[in-house]
Amino acid sequence: MNKTMFVMSVACLASLGFHAQAADLSVKGTIAPVSCSFTITNSVFDYGRIDPNSLSPTRYTQLAKKTTPYSIKCASNVKTTVAIRASDNRASSRIPGMMLSLFGSNYKDIYNFGLGATSQGQKIGGYLIHLRNSVADGVAVGIVGSENNGGYWHTNSTQAVGHTSNLTAWRAGNVYAPIKLNTVAGQIEVLPVINKTSELNMSNQINLDGQATLELRYL
Repeated sequence: MNKTMFVMSVACLASLGFHAQAADLSVKGTIAPVSCSFTITNSVFDYGRIDPNSLSPTRYTQLAKKTTPYSIKCASNVKTTVAIRASDNRASSRIPGMMLSLFGSNYKDIYNFGLGATSQGQKIGGYLIHLRNSVADGVAVGIVGSENNGGYWHTNSTQAVGHTSNLTAWRAGNVYAPIKLNTVAGQIEVLPVINKTSELNMSNQINLDGQATLELRYL
């Protein structure tokens, strides 16, 4: 009670014209993520001419896997936590349930990237993106994923990269959460799957046109 009254009385005295010296105090700073570079050695996976006779009219056909090295390097000695977010730039051409039917329940539609459509609007197929043989700061690491932009993380034994709200990061041991790191490197693996030829107009040339954007996110 006494303390409250004292504070009020000081306020009243100040309002009656006591002129006090004043000085400004500022608090400034910058909070910024550590700068990291993301490099993909060859970002174009070209399958050249595909023999139509190698494709099936009644089932989806897998093409050969292709890989390219990737690396992430952060500028300072302070380790940071990063993840990859992928956007499917051919999302309208995805075939629902395609990868699940081929590879099982671990391959939901969030892991299926579209291969584009024909001039008649027929969906050509899809492809998977995996992170293989990843090594962070000299130690082999596993992969974790989040389907809600990092709100919850889960093990990702398939090492597949998802799109939309999915994030993909690196883990150590049996801890299913992203680790802090300075560097990580490995292989990006692409596995295309072609639609049933009964769903395509095979009398015309068909061009595979998959395109995805891989973005480095700071967590």
